[in-house]
Amino acid sequence: MKKFKSFIAVLLCLAAVFCTAGCSASKKSALNISGAQIDYETFLYYFDQVHAFPEKYELAADATNEQMIDAAIELCCEYVAVNTKLSEYGLTLSASEKRSASNNLEDLWHVFSGYYEKLGVSKQTLMKIETADTSRNRLFYYIYDEGGEKAVSEDDIKKYYNENYISFRAITGYLTTTDANGDIVVMTADQKAAMNKEFIELSTRLGNGQTMNEIVELYSKKHPDSTVSDQLQFIKKGTDSYPEGFFEKVQQLSVGSNTVLIMDNYIFLILRENPSEDEAKQYYDRYRDDCLKSLRGDEFKTIVEGYASELSVERNDRVINKAVKEVLKDG
Repeated sequence: MKKFKSFIAVLLCLAAVFCTAGCSASKKSALNISGAQIDYETFLYYFDQVHAFPEKYELAADATNEQMIDAAIELCCEYVAVNTKLSEYGLTLSASEKRSASNNLEDLWHVFSGYYEKLGVSKQTLMKIETADTSRNRLFYYIYDEGGEKAVSEDDIKKYYNENYISFRAITGYLTTTDANGDIVVMTADQKAAMNKEFIELSTRLGNGQTMNEIVELYSKKHPDSTVSDQLQFIKKGTDSYPEGFFEKVQQLSVGSNTVLIMDNYIFLILRENPSEDEAKQYYDRYRDDCLKSLRGDEFKTIVEGYASELSVERNDRVINKAVKEVLKDG
């Protein structure tokens, strides 16, 4: 009961932040969410997101306007819920987090300012959205990172990292060529056989002690138009940068061994190699947060949805329909 009263008290405090006029729905607001006023531009932004990427919000590509409106309202509820919980926990964004939100906004505005200006979403509104996204991350780490009420152990994070990230060096060849018309076509069987023979010979050289750098030099001399290097590559399971199944085949290789893989219209010479100790630490530090989100992202989404479901919603259909019309007017 005390928790519930505390939650309501926080909502009332937040209402003072979100509201522009009283506690009832404002004529200029699209939604009144437990006293927090969601303005036209904020709803417009979220509806536009749902309309552009319905599958991301678990909607069919041909979702109805009302279904998209409901999804946008849910996003607005989550927007309020996250800010409510942040205040309830006494959390604020650090200076670096605020800078990150500002930098994200500048990057977004640099590319999409024309789009959002035409839509009617101001830079100020986008700053609120970026801040809300950063706040959501802040809440996630507060719950799941070290010291959190549902903290994931470092051992579990490292286990996920080791199972889902691999490093290797590779030369990539293409089993395609250009015909007399300038079109890219699949190689003939004889051409493929010749390419396979070449890669097997390179693999043998590697096995006999030549370095990957030397192999790359040999390949580059024979294929001057190719862009290959001996740089260590690092990928995550499920990446679309390589054919399906590539990760699993490379993962099965023992460190120091090499192989030739033919997948789709590609041929690869792979040398399985671990990073140096310093590189390994850098990679882990770089991807640790991604691992944590992969481990608990779905659970956190459910938690936030639960917070949002506790909120009351009052709609201003006049403002909502205006936003829908604005998004749909250009198809």
